[in-house]
Order: sequence, then C-alpha cells, then structure tokens
Amino acid sequence: MINVIIATKNFRFVYKLNEILDAINEVKTEHILPDETVPEDTDVVITTETEKLAIKWDKKFIPKAFNRYYLYSNILYLSTGIDNFSEVIIGIDPGKTIGYAVVADKKTIVNTLEIYTAVDTVKEVISTFFNIETDSLVIKIGAGGGSIKEEIVHRLNDIFYEKVPIHIVKEDFTSKTRLSSSEKRFSKNITSALLITSRETYV
Repeated sequence: MINVIIATKNFRFVYKLNEILDAINEVKTEHILPDETVPEDTDVVITTETEKLAIKWDKKFIPKAFNRYYLYSNILYLSTGIDNFSEVIIGIDPGKTIGYAVVADKKTIVNTLEIYTAVDTVKEVISTFFNIETDSLVIKIGAGGGSIKEEIVHRLNDIFYEKVPIHIVKEDFTSKTRLSSSEKRFSKNITSALLITSRETYV
C-alpha cells in the first residue's frame, strides 16, 4: 500500500485526484492543509505548484495532468525511488469483451479494465503510451478474437508502425490458467490479458 497525502487548500484539486486515485487499490489517500504536519508513514505528498514551498517533505509530486497512468506511474516512481520503468507491456485479450492489462517491469500491475470496442481499446493504448515514462513499451495481443483482433491490430499498426513492437501471442490456456491468490479478484478477460503480457510464444 502506498500512502499518499494530498496537501492543498484547493478542494477541487482534491476532488479531481480522488476521482482517479480512489479506484487504485494500491493507493491510500488522505487530505491535509499545507500548514499541517505530514504523517510520518507518508510515501508521497501531492500538492499544487503554488503550495509546494509550504510542504516540508522530500517526495513531493506536482501533477500536470489528471490521468490514471500519469498519476499512478509518478506515484510509483517517487515511492520506489526510480526514474521510470524499464519495460511496460500491454496485454490485450480480444473478444466480445476485451481484456486490457498494463504491467510494468514484469511485476507491477499499472491498470486493468474491460473494454467493448476496438476503437476504445486503441484509445486506451494511446493513453498508456503518452502517460507512462518507460525505456521500452511492448504490445501483446492474443491470437483469438477474430475480426475484433484484426481491427485492433490494423488500427495499432496504422498509429505505431515501427515505433512500438506489436506481437500476436498464443493464448493456449490463458482463460484456464490459475493466477496467484492476490490476482483472483480479476475477471476472466482481465486474467487472460494479464497472462498474455507474459507470453513469449509468438504467432
């Protein structure tokens, strides 16, 4: 659990942050005013540009956007002391309901969700691409899914051709493979997308 303090007098700022951060199970937020003492167990303090000097804390984050990938990745960088991720893999399980997973450095689940159209899936990939700092971004797509898979691949190739590796991977047993107990909360589609991120058998 990452303990995040939001230190500001700007309640609209707090509301916009909590709209996003409340959905991240690994992040716990608390709000204080800038002149209040930051709790000792705090990992990261988020504040505004105008209030940052009033905050006596080393790990301060002044966000420039309100996007899940941007916020969560920067919180992770500060809390762990890294500058960026070495590798981010996007796993896509195509089908009527599309599973989508973003995994950093083979262990950190940055986001998971279910999507219902190829267009929205591509929009999510674009959001991931522009909001996470990483040395390497790879997209892995399950070989099943028929026309949905073909549309996703076609649209992604139009946008990311020669910029981002796009691999079609075998989905053998992705829907049946059991994950660790900490990952059992995910749906079948998201579980498959998570497993796809670790597949090395390309079609």
